[in-house]
Amino acid sequence: MSASRIWVGGYTADLSGMAEGIGLLKVLPDGSLEDHGLAAASDSPSALARSGDVLYAANEGAPGVSAFRIDADELRFLGTQDAAGGLPCSLAVLDNRSMLVAACYENGVVDVHPLSPDGAILKTSQSLHGEGRGTRINQDGPHAHDVVQIDATTVLTTDLGTDHVYVHSLGSEGLTRTASVTLPTGSGPRDLLHFSPDTVWVLTELSAEIFVLRRGPDGFAIVSQIGLPGAEEGDHAAALAVSDDGRFAYAGLRGSDRIAVLEVGFDGGELTPINWVDCGGGWPRHLVVDGPFVRVANQLTNSVVSFRIGDDGMPVKSSSVTVPSPNYLLLD
Repeated sequence: MSASRIWVGGYTADLSGMAEGIGLLKVLPDGSLEDHGLAAASDSPSALARSGDVLYAANEGAPGVSAFRIDADELRFLGTQDAAGGLPCSLAVLDNRSMLVAACYENGVVDVHPLSPDGAILKTSQSLHGEGRGTRINQDGPHAHDVVQIDATTVLTTDLGTDHVYVHSLGSEGLTRTASVTLPTGSGPRDLLHFSPDTVWVLTELSAEIFVLRRGPDGFAIVSQIGLPGAEEGDHAAALAVSDDGRFAYAGLRGSDRIAVLEVGFDGGELTPINWVDCGGGWPRHLVVDGPFVRVANQLTNSVVSFRIGDDGMPVKSSSVTVPSPNYLLLD
């Protein structure tokens, strides 16, 4: 089933973008998108998350995190808190709805913010720090990038700068870092996708691959490693999504400006590269599967492009809408 609307995060002037805050797109009956302008002013809301009727934004340049009450098609400001880390670029509201976790790219900090019963964000209660560095120019130190909750007590984060996926135990007071999975040097783990209870995909920005992690009696381990079709030297992979039927996976390639398409094998443990398509713009920073469509946020060409998914899994461009500096799409 397709969404009825999409909240759009984007870079504002503080990070050299053209957006003014959080935008709103409406889905029309034919599946195309219609721009409904600015829903709320916000400084570079580069990642969005929702819990109930509250929408959260990572204000990457500030750095901070903000909360808004969703009121029909409007967002009513609830408040902002400073982030302990720099450049917060990913958010997750934990299932208990009492904590907001932010991954901060600049210095690798993972922030935990308590949430009040009405959804407002409280001051940072905990900050976890990464250690080390990688071999690439983008790996001068820790760079936390994504957060995903696996089950009631397990939270994973990526560190693009140190080639680690960190495993945390969730308790009433916050997160305890209990283990890590080390990826090959220079791979740059960026985005996470929780495919099944014990299977997680990791998209690597620098090596343009998907690593499949499987949880066993001794924790998480890499069970397969797949290169993205269409990836060229110098590409930066970004965003990872799976079709509603679980048969196909999609990832963006910034640089060559392509969408890589892979077929998903049994239980998500294996992926087979199929082909790639042009992203319809420049710098595909984020993408989501929305029922029969793949929606792509092309940051540098100010557009959100819709592709209809064919029976063979290949996306076919169907429409495009102008949106200033889009870099995150949240289906609603």
